[in-house]
Amino acid sequence: MADTADARAKVLEWLVVQMTKAQQQSAQRSTRFMRELGLLRQQHEEIQASFQNLEQFVYQHGPQHRKLEATLSPVSGQLPITLRNGSRLVQRLPGSSVGLSDIAIQISNETPPSEGVQNVSLLSPDINETLAIWEVPAARLTQGWLRLSLDRALGPDTISLMLNIAYQGRDTIRLASAVQHPEPRFHPEVDGQPVETLPALQIWRWIAGARAPVPANAFIQVGGKNRLRRVERDTLATAIKLETLHDTVPLFQSGEALLVHVLPDQTACGILAGLALPGVRQVFASLLTRHAEAPPVEYQLALLPQDQRPHQPGRLPVFDPALSSGWIRLQPEEEGQAHVLLPESLDRPHDLYLMTRLPRGHSSNHYGWSTFSNICLQF
Repeated sequence: MADTADARAKVLEWLVVQMTKAQQQSAQRSTRFMRELGLLRQQHEEIQASFQNLEQFVYQHGPQHRKLEATLSPVSGQLPITLRNGSRLVQRLPGSSVGLSDIAIQISNETPPSEGVQNVSLLSPDINETLAIWEVPAARLTQGWLRLSLDRALGPDTISLMLNIAYQGRDTIRLASAVQHPEPRFHPEVDGQPVETLPALQIWRWIAGARAPVPANAFIQVGGKNRLRRVERDTLATAIKLETLHDTVPLFQSGEALLVHVLPDQTACGILAGLALPGVRQVFASLLTRHAEAPPVEYQLALLPQDQRPHQPGRLPVFDPALSSGWIRLQPEEEGQAHVLLPESLDRPHDLYLMTRLPRGHSSNHYGWSTFSNICLQF
């Protein structure tokens, strides 16, 4: 028995020694790992600083302008491509995406439309992302080249690119047309119908992935991949009423908010057509009923695929709960926000619905100045 107890004690002693060694070795490995991780982080910061210095050197000593690489000039006598209110042109861009920094289209209107906005976006079907968004008010749609600049040239990875041009407003805009492309895959589509002639285009390039000075005559992007887009006044003014699917929703006095005036017996609704492009991950807006004597008002934001927009005026669609904020009840002059947090990024254009209603037990909508403002989309 004594020998057994002695052997057991020796085994336990050996186990303690081995466990102590293992813990010491583990601690040493952790210390070495943290030291190496710190060195790696330091080297990464040094590399980033070196690239920044190299970029600054290029800016100071290299060419200070983006290079025009390709031009599809307008063809004399060719009929222009006409976009009416609500029309959308989709065009596959020719050439490589590497280093693309600017795109220009040519406007043929002799006089600009009296009211409206042109939204242009650059999308990649390969990664299903919206890379850049531009907003051009109607007053700037004058005859000549309309140059649209990215703040940073596209990176070194080759991807397919689609140019999306949408117009909301009065009158029409006419895009100058260039040659007829023999390959159908390069034919643009206007409202889903193919067009044989290409729109006149210009394409500039710069160092892939680098920033470049923006030309004074260009429009800078207002949104895109990994960016927050705030909807500007000219786009807000294009919201249409669900009641008619034609009349526009009025802006409030300041012009920075949409007045979706609450109704006594039904849900009031405004629609921002095709606003949420592929790649959107979150939508939010500020809410406020702008009168002290107004009733309580409930607000909701919701998204619906553009091709599912109701054809019958006044018909409120059924929304996916994952694409809506739910109803938010606010007292008069109480500030609030509505958020739509998407389970995954959008894969196609969606309309944004802005809705208000009276809570149960209320029937008067006097002074119900219910507004949406600071509408933002996170890509």
